[in-house]
Amino acid sequence: MKLLVLCVLAMMVTMAVSHLTRQFEVALKVQIIAGFDKKLATWINRHGSGLSAIQKKTLYFVNRRYMQTYWQNYMLFVDEKIRKLGRAPNVNDYTAIGAEIGRRVPLQITIYPIMIKYHILPKWRPYMGKILALRVEDIPVDYY
Repeated sequence: MKLLVLCVLAMMVTMAVSHLTRQFEVALKVQIIAGFDKKLATWINRHGSGLSAIQKKTLYFVNRRYMQTYWQNYMLFVDEKIRKLGRAPNVNDYTAIGAEIGRRVPLQITIYPIMIKYHILPKWRPYMGKILALRVEDIPVDYY
């Protein structure tokens, strides 16, 4: 019985730690997507002259989906950085970490050229428009 109680408590603590407050989550999302979109805009300016408007919109969708897909990995990086602070974090800390993630992920090298070169850019679908229509703060992410 004691073991069951300890397991439940450990699970509750883990779940509580793995969720961010809304303001911290928003700070991370905004900065990550800002970094990704800046890289995409630069890449389109240099290499995207042959792309249609729909293909460009699809690449912006890819940025958002990439953030959603790797959110759990970003949380590992964020937790490590916050632990190194040695103090209680604030919104500016999360903003700086999100900006660092947005700068460090090399999408312009690994994702965009490969999707265009090998014609694996997904076809435009209505759900892509729904994700793009959301404010960056409201893009859903999974913590598990």
